Amino acid sequence: MSRASRVGVGALLGLMIAAPVVAALLVRRGVTEAHAATVDWNALAADSAVGDSAAFATLPPALTRIFAVHALIGRRAPDILPLYECIQLDGPGPDEVRRRLQVRLPDSSAAVVYAVADRGSGVLSRVEFLRRLPHEGQRGFIWDRRRDRTSAMWWYEGPRGLASRGERGPVPRGGPVPRAVRGLGRQLFASSCADSSANSPMNPISGSRD
Repeated sequence: MSRASRVGVGALLGLMIAAPVVAALLVRRGVTEAHAATVDWNALAADSAVGDSAAFATLPPALTRIFAVHALIGRRAPDILPLYECIQLDGPGPDEVRRRLQVRLPDSSAAVVYAVADRGSGVLSRVEFLRRLPHEGQRGFIWDRRRDRTSAMWWYEGPRGLASRGERGPVPRGGPVPRAVRGLGRQLFASSCADSSANSPMNPISGSRD
């Protein structure tokens, strides 16, 4: 893992650890985005809903719980959620839209979804998904259109917390995981998010800005 990757992972782990304190007052934002896009995100999500739902339904049992967060995206967050925050981020250019969702559940598990799409067409270019389960470790997935591949990352948890260095491997193209990761990104863009020009567009897993 590169130095940039370690920095990105470390920053995100710090964010997840701090989330219960930051979220003492429930965060729930839903305003019209300042970065208006020309694409109908809801229509795109609806067109892909059947295939995305099939992908979620056919995930291996070990991943079903990891991806269960998809049921919360775009829906009114229950009052029991300690944190549900969706923000739209400034991109490096006018043609990209970037969003990040942070969720923390009552069992202290947490998730982050980060997605990048073309502002005009709505075509996804990158989706990153990170899921933390208490006492079980952390799993991450990156789908990248330019490289045409999906990668999986995992960090084991021991007596002293998460491993400082994660392991990484490729995900087969023919399975449901790549489609499920993209489905999370489509759901995110169909959701209501707050605008935030002050937040960094850094990718939560890789730590890069690509």
